[in-house]
Amino acid sequence: MADVHDVAAAVLDATGPESPMKLQKLLYYTQAWHLAEYDKPLFDAPIEAWRRGPVVPEIYFRHQGQSEVCAWEEGDPRGLSAREYGVVRSVVERYGHFSRHELSDMAHDEEPWRAARGDLPETEPSSEPLSHGVMARYFRRLTSGPEEAVAEAVGSARLEGLDVPDDVVATMRAVAAGELTADEAIARELEALRRP
Repeated sequence: MADVHDVAAAVLDATGPESPMKLQKLLYYTQAWHLAEYDKPLFDAPIEAWRRGPVVPEIYFRHQGQSEVCAWEEGDPRGLSAREYGVVRSVVERYGHFSRHELSDMAHDEEPWRAARGDLPETEPSSEPLSHGVMARYFRRLTSGPEEAVAEAVGSARLEGLDVPDDVVATMRAVAAGELTADEAIARELEALRRP
């Protein structure tokens, strides 16, 4: 398992100077995608569900008060294996063009942060760690084929004690196959609810 400081150094090595918020979100995505691809964490430092999204406190308290982080002297990108560094590079290629605010908004919309916060309003502080299991499952689903994605969603609902009606499963399959947009699916379900 990599040291979180080496991962932070590798992120900055790949991006150049970044805002602290963007560094935090890129660390979150490196952990999430490593969990999704390899079913084990990239680093062992916890990621907490703070108000502004996922945060690695161990890193935060070292860059607190800075407007830009140019390099991470506490770490060394050469401490990562080729596979670990590959995940960092992949994440930077996928997410590096987004602004810190866009990344924060994205993380707020994703299940790992929302699940860790539970019913807390966005304005309330939290130090609840994000679940590795939820992160792995959520990000693995993003690369699943349509049938696998539907099966995982139905399985997750059943684990929560919910039954998914056949018509909803059919709608999910249509969305996953690209036959129906998410907006069209929502409109269809709302229309069904309005019928007596």
